[in-house]
Amino acid sequence: MKIYMAPMEGVTNYVFRKVYIKHFSGVDKFFTPFITPHMKKGFSKSELMELNTEYNKGQYLIPQILTNSAEDFLKLVDEIKEMGYNEFNLNLGCPSGTVTSKGRGSGFLKDPDALDRFFYDIFRKKDNIKLSVKTRIGFSDYKEWDDLLKVYEKYEFSEIIIHPRLRSDFYKNNIYLPSFTQACNDLKQNIIYNGDINTLADFNNLKIQICNDRVTGVMIGRGLVKNPLIGESIKQNKEIISIEKTVEFLDDIVEEYLTLDFGERNTLFKLKEIWGMILGNEEVYSKVLKKIRKTNTVKEYKIAVNELF
Repeated sequence: MKIYMAPMEGVTNYVFRKVYIKHFSGVDKFFTPFITPHMKKGFSKSELMELNTEYNKGQYLIPQILTNSAEDFLKLVDEIKEMGYNEFNLNLGCPSGTVTSKGRGSGFLKDPDALDRFFYDIFRKKDNIKLSVKTRIGFSDYKEWDDLLKVYEKYEFSEIIIHPRLRSDFYKNNIYLPSFTQACNDLKQNIIYNGDINTLADFNNLKIQICNDRVTGVMIGRGLVKNPLIGESIKQNKEIISIEKTVEFLDDIVEEYLTLDFGERNTLFKLKEIWGMILGNEEVYSKVLKKIRKTNTVKEYKIAVNELF
């Protein structure tokens, strides 16, 4: 089964991905954090780095796009194609209020008819590209999934990545597997599962429940940040956890950010967020995490991290 790294704004970015493939294996496909169409301005510096094929060498990388305009989508695709990409992903899962209030991300799911017109216009005009979608199962009601499936089944997506939560769930509440199972039965496209895979046990338990030839892979976000070795654990079907390897990985992330002139303050901000995901639920490491969060220099940070040993 294939393993995908979920796009997480500010976390699994170009620096994280570049250093990740230096230290670990197990991930088959990567995605950029979402990129929005540009009305008057060009790509930002960070977007150019996300899409820089030389910097991202060695990754099967898919640009993810966030929009509800077919015209803007196709224009942005043409711009990114010139950088060497021919496979794209549409974000229909982001639950952020600033995104959904504009009818984008999971906010687009409220209007299946508009979504249908959007895909019709894209598939009518798209030229030599593959398109996948990353979707939730509705905005605020599980019944919405029936109409969304009727839209998805019409089009030749390369993959459909399903996070079986409503937008109203955000990242809380339990995943709703009946909707995922329904998609496996109704859709002809390859399906990727996304949501709440934090350990090998989570994966194996899920595999039993979603056993279906349509499911060709899983996308992992927070679980992969918490344990960067989870991809290898799944591929080898044995638990692999190494705080030593994780620290070496994050040390290299620090050096990469500093090499790119992020400065100590911005670098530490990034690392504190990552350590929060790694140690946040581990009571035994709570004091170390507090010390990491209080650091103001890289020297202080490394002293705090060494207390893990």
